[in-house]
Amino acid sequence: MRDECSDVAPVRKAGVGRVAVALALVAALAPCPARADAPTPDDAPMAAPVPDALLARAASFDPATRVGAIADLRDLATPGAWSLVLAMLQRDVDPRVRASAAAALGASHDPELAAALAYAAEADPAPAVRAAAEASGTAVAPFAKRPKAAAAFSLLCPGCGYFYLKQPDRALGFLGATAALVGAGFAVLEESPRDADGRRDGGRSTPLFMAAQNTWFYGIYASYRDARLARGDLGARYPVAKEQLGDLLLAPFNPRVLKSPWVWGGLPLMLGAAVGASYLIARASAAEAPAAAVRTLGDGGGVTFFGRHYGTASGVTLGEMYNASIYLPVGVGEEALFRGVVQAGLSETPLGLWGGWAVGSAIFGAAHTFNFIGERGGARTAALTVPYLAVTGSYLGFVYVHSGFSLLQGAALHFWYDFALSTISFVADPDNQPFVARFAMPF
Repeated sequence: MRDECSDVAPVRKAGVGRVAVALALVAALAPCPARADAPTPDDAPMAAPVPDALLARAASFDPATRVGAIADLRDLATPGAWSLVLAMLQRDVDPRVRASAAAALGASHDPELAAALAYAAEADPAPAVRAAAEASGTAVAPFAKRPKAAAAFSLLCPGCGYFYLKQPDRALGFLGATAALVGAGFAVLEESPRDADGRRDGGRSTPLFMAAQNTWFYGIYASYRDARLARGDLGARYPVAKEQLGDLLLAPFNPRVLKSPWVWGGLPLMLGAAVGASYLIARASAAEAPAAAVRTLGDGGGVTFFGRHYGTASGVTLGEMYNASIYLPVGVGEEALFRGVVQAGLSETPLGLWGGWAVGSAIFGAAHTFNFIGERGGARTAALTVPYLAVTGSYLGFVYVHSGFSLLQGAALHFWYDFALSTISFVADPDNQPFVARFAMPF
């Protein structure tokens, strides 16, 4: 079977999930730079003292003056300013002042104020204060949840970042869908026939396992995206991708996406590079494993699809449907993970935009290393292929940045690139495909 983006040589997908998990975890937990909206620790120095004139206005006997002072304290937005506004919420005798203070604290983005706001929302005698405190408590709550932590939890357990975000319904949805796909994959595998060596034919279960893996990958992105959007993406240097699952699944067939020259112009270049790299790698490996003679679809011999023989037209249709069932979730899941989380997260570190792009592309290539384990000459093939895959990932990462941090064009490119290369392989060697089962009888 030829992997997405590792299409320069026959490889197995089995190892990519494990290494992607390890590498993405490193990226997901990378430290963030200081952010303008991040809560300041209690022992941090004030960014600026509260001016004496503003202190005097906050202590005025006139409620209207105190309300005006709260507006200026909110604009000042230093730890000392927020502490004074909190004190006015808790101690001022005028409900109009307390309501203004409660409303202003929502702009602090400080989750440490949540307890005080919750108390005011429950215990303050004035309904206007209770309503303002409840709204501000809702506004600061998302800042208690770190997007990279949400991604890390979803990395360790499919969808579990949503437990951390206090959205158990979404967490159970991702967890249940992934578990169902894995269970169905093993059930299909168990019913698959064995070859002469007693091994099960994994071709039937591969689409289910691939869908499970990429549901997991998408869930990592979704929890990271939603955690950032819940904060209004405040303090981030670059926007987070906002696409939902349906948008990404339809992207390869969306005319508005396909009309981009980065898609229709870049795809032939990517395919040409892949075919050229495949040729060079095959030549370099020929001495170790001389290529066996193969037939092509052009001989009119038809296609074997899971033990049944079909004419060329119907066999090609079945084979291409099978390939699409694998590479559509791959295009969505891997773009969501590697561009939507890994590259996006690294770009928010001191690496910056293009440093995050470069390191994220290298991680994308390295994540496919385990695909070659167990293959004859696998180490040599990996050494030749992984750098090429990093370059492929760099183009996808560049498209992600150029498109305004959207995953749509990358998902379309990724799918059609994989699908086209699997088609080239199918035409050139119809008998060496994952849906062809050839069994040697023991007698």
